[in-house]
Amino acid sequence: MDIRSLKGAATVIAAGALLLTGTPVAAADYFAGKTITVQVPSGSGGSYHAYCQMVQRNIARFIPGKPKTLIQNLPGGGGAKSASYMYNVAPKNGGVIGMIAPGNITVPLVRKVKFDARKFEWLGSPAARSNALWFWHTSGIKTLADIQKREVPIATSGFGSSSSVLPRLINKTLGTKMKIIYGYRGGGLMNLAIEKGEVMGRATFHSAFSTARPTWLPEKKVTAVLVMGPRDPHPAFKGVPHIVDLLKPGSIERSVYDIIAINLEVGQAFYVAPGTPKKIVNELETAFRAMHADASFKQQVLKRGLEYSPVSAAEIRKKIDLGFKAATPEALKELRKIFTKKKKKS
Repeated sequence: MDIRSLKGAATVIAAGALLLTGTPVAAADYFAGKTITVQVPSGSGGSYHAYCQMVQRNIARFIPGKPKTLIQNLPGGGGAKSASYMYNVAPKNGGVIGMIAPGNITVPLVRKVKFDARKFEWLGSPAARSNALWFWHTSGIKTLADIQKREVPIATSGFGSSSSVLPRLINKTLGTKMKIIYGYRGGGLMNLAIEKGEVMGRATFHSAFSTARPTWLPEKKVTAVLVMGPRDPHPAFKGVPHIVDLLKPGSIERSVYDIIAINLEVGQAFYVAPGTPKKIVNELETAFRAMHADASFKQQVLKRGLEYSPVSAAEIRKKIDLGFKAATPEALKELRKIFTKKKKKS
């Protein structure tokens, strides 16, 4: 290696050392020429992919150095595969930005997983969305009482996803009889299963249909029978009962719901790997704040049929911290029952 090569290598090493030790390094110098991958915790065709796509197409405008961006799907385990990758494998340099799949934040409270969402470096969330139980128009399901009377199959991805955790909670607390069918790798495949009659419905967000099946809502192809998460004034939920109105304040059932609801209050939150230098985290968090405040970003999100109700990184950290602190031993005992897989009968 000649002297010029050695000098070049030394410069690169020195820049990296300065960044890691916190000594000022121009953000434009760091991100210039780099590529950031936005990782989707599910397959394509659903609202998770749509939100990640919106971020991937816009975030570079607000990062000094204007890095290139790519999008990557890593489905599996209801988002747990992506979270585990981000926690254990992803580079700690801001090169991969993940989005948490609602349901995975509170999983470490009740069962052993290979990640701890409290340690992720949060950047912000474009939306905290209300979730609902939806059923296909030919299923005969029009109200909550209908699924308390007979067994109905619904689609979901993995055991830890919100699309399975919430129905299990509702089965336990409200006496419904949903039969949860696992293994669908993404919202697009779940929607297809509903359309084909493999299942009768799913627990999901309004935008899961408005983005991927935009005709379903105006044509009344799906009906919401119960709402969870943030109170949503969307017309689609007018007259639909909210779960908090059906659970007695102070009851163990309400406490269990409040813990799970952290996932919905945080929403479609983006983050980078634990251990990423604070300077990089701060630059990316600042970029997310600027993107959320940008009128064109908001317009793109709404035009895509997605909800827009940003949550800052500081709010995300606060919600997670308060939620974990509020988890009493009694509530966790009941929560573990919802997160424990039943053994198959031999």
